[in-house]
Amino acid sequence: MGTARRTVAFLGTGTMGEALLTGALAGGLDPSDMWVTARSQDHVDALTSSYAVHGTTDNATAAANAQVVVLAVPPAGLTDILAEIAGRLEEGAVVVSLADGITLADLEDLLPDGVAAARAMPSLTASVGHGLTLLTPGASCSTAQAETVTRFFERSGKVLRIAEDQHAVLSPLSSGGPAYVFYLADAMIEAGAVRGVPRDLARELITQVLTGSAAWLRADSAEVATLREKVCAPGGTGIRRIAALDRHAVRAAVVSALTQEP
Repeated sequence: MGTARRTVAFLGTGTMGEALLTGALAGGLDPSDMWVTARSQDHVDALTSSYAVHGTTDNATAAANAQVVVLAVPPAGLTDILAEIAGRLEEGAVVVSLADGITLADLEDLLPDGVAAARAMPSLTASVGHGLTLLTPGASCSTAQAETVTRFFERSGKVLRIAEDQHAVLSPLSSGGPAYVFYLADAMIEAGAVRGVPRDLARELITQVLTGSAAWLRADSAEVATLREKVCAPGGTGIRRIAALDRHAVRAAVVSALTQEP
């Protein structure tokens, strides 16, 4: 695929699609190289006005000249969209599905010869440049095509190449992960409010705590429990508060929640 400028098409620009769009543009993608689609013209107009990208309600038009086509649609709508665009895809294009439960074999059966497939599971933190995308290029992808897709998602954060059967296991921790972090952050902010701390101040404190904790976790290879022990001196208030969480089975509840079958 060389070093030529690459057009990217987002078919379906809902919450996840717009998060990736925002992150990719912030990561240096030229708006003139981006096409987006949505069901309503009003939504298309809002996107083109906000981001200066090309937009249309016609998926085939958006996909026609794209080297990377991202299907940001629910699984139920994927087959219809592939039928709509199949005849307009250019040879050498890569179609990337974000749909959970749609296998690479399913995708490749629906794509014309010469068009490759990949699966990706991104996270909404892509919108602020700290996304995590689980990526599986299909057997139909050449090394160059796989690298093109990887570089696209790297514009909005980190990319992990994984085996296809790992999507169901890892996605609750990756794409679902921010929900659990926000759940804890909300509880910590509320605890501050109970103690008389204004919520805006508590939010500022907790945001920095999360930022610093993430940086520490990345920089230090020690076991996570060891890092926690460094914060909680024996007999101190920190360890007593951890003990209170244990009495309420918070750790067990988190493990149970994240191991639930979908």
